[in-house]
Amino acid sequence: MRISIEGERVEVHDDLARALLAALRDEQPVKPPQASTFDDLTALVDCISRVAQRLNVVKELAMSRADATGSYSNRRALGLAAGMAPSQLGRVLEGHGLPRDRRAGGVDLAVAFRTTDDGVLHLAAEEDVAGLPSFTLPFNPAHGVVEPTEFAGRELLFYYRPQVPIAVADLGRTAGYTLRPERGPIACLTEQVFDALFGDPRIDPTRPNGR
Repeated sequence: MRISIEGERVEVHDDLARALLAALRDEQPVKPPQASTFDDLTALVDCISRVAQRLNVVKELAMSRADATGSYSNRRALGLAAGMAPSQLGRVLEGHGLPRDRRAGGVDLAVAFRTTDDGVLHLAAEEDVAGLPSFTLPFNPAHGVVEPTEFAGRELLFYYRPQVPIAVADLGRTAGYTLRPERGPIACLTEQVFDALFGDPRIDPTRPNGR
């Protein structure tokens, strides 16, 4: 079955297409797949697993961005929308660099980096990073998530400001993207650091929402 999304027609497993339509319509009860052979059912399971994995990534990014919209965002409403208990919601947000208890602190915010092979500092002057804590991390972005720039595959020294309040950090569209050095802090990224590493992902970089 083919479905059309923003003018692009995509071939989709028939049962998956019907399930997606029913889910978007919130139809109940859930109908079983019509496929009957082992190969067809296995292909359906594989397709659903890949879609579910990507949707879960988008879901967590949306959750982290919603939480980062302000210091007093409604986590109860967010938990209800995500179908998560407060403890589970806290763990997910913490995994994206956001504080479990927003009254206890903020986020570690990466503001600049240095390429260790040539010692060049990017996005800041030397006096701006003097005294800031840092960590070294090989930049090897996951394939297919974003489009890495010339820094991919290089070792970078990141400078960060510790425990910046969410309202001040102004994470915007980068909320949910983090750097995780081994046995080190989970650092959120400013939009400038994100764009330098991955390129600006917006369709129209001159507009805030990219549209």
